[in-house]
Amino acid sequence: MKCRQRWTVAADGTSLAFWDEGEGLPVILTNGYANSTLYWEPLRQRLRQTHRVLRWDLRGHGRSGAVRDMSTMTIAGCADDLRRVLDAAGVERAILGGFSLGCQIVLEAWRHFPDRIDGLIPVLGPWGRPFDTLLHPRLGPLVFELYRNVPASVWGAMLKFGTLSPAVLLPVHEVAKRLSIVGKNVSFWEMEPFYRHLAQLDPPSWYAMGLAAQEHSAKDVLESIDVPTLVVAGGGDRFSPGELGRQISQIIEGAELLWLDEATHTGLFDERERIGDAVEQFLATVDAESMSDEAVA
Repeated sequence: MKCRQRWTVAADGTSLAFWDEGEGLPVILTNGYANSTLYWEPLRQRLRQTHRVLRWDLRGHGRSGAVRDMSTMTIAGCADDLRRVLDAAGVERAILGGFSLGCQIVLEAWRHFPDRIDGLIPVLGPWGRPFDTLLHPRLGPLVFELYRNVPASVWGAMLKFGTLSPAVLLPVHEVAKRLSIVGKNVSFWEMEPFYRHLAQLDPPSWYAMGLAAQEHSAKDVLESIDVPTLVVAGGGDRFSPGELGRQISQIIEGAELLWLDEATHTGLFDERERIGDAVEQFLATVDAESMSDEAVA
């Protein structure tokens, strides 16, 4: 099956890379903070058999360019990037899936262009202010203060750890598993491309995005969402606690909740079968409703 890499341009002139494959109801997948499209790989492999699947890199991440105008690096600005990817792909309406920070982006998209959204799939992410609940409610705000007060250049140097040899990275990976930061069944070789990706991030873009995420909240739009929504939440997620996902599902009328007791923030890997099954069933329902609406019209 052919996967086309394509490009469009953000409002500030930054190049945006995206991938387009498959046929059927369009589903566009938005990455998390510091992520490439890697995390979507297990789900993408399933969905592209029956749906048109688009994935894209955030500015300063992966193959997209570095941010040219930092004033546009906001969650609303990222939602506008998402809209531009839809435009470039010729997609009028789509299901929006978001992982981690991507949840904030797709929920913000509802604020700006709800008429182009047929459904939402927030996966292991918050509606806003992610540092408030990072690791622990008392620890997260302290981490943010450290993050905010350390220059982007310093963080950039630290991110270069991804260039270290597997012999060094493997013990780090094992510690991350013991701390439930990475799922216990997720292998080093599945995560190794992510570690490499960290070293390729544009530090100023990455830093600005973290600040923007903490300033943002889409909680005020949740009650207005009236399209089918599937929320995925993990009981073992230390980056975005599962209770946040539960709250999102309770506020959005009619939303479904897939609760995964032991899922960490790498749930798209270690719970790939359950997430894949739930998403496919959800999309089948949306497909059926869409065909029914077209028949009535």
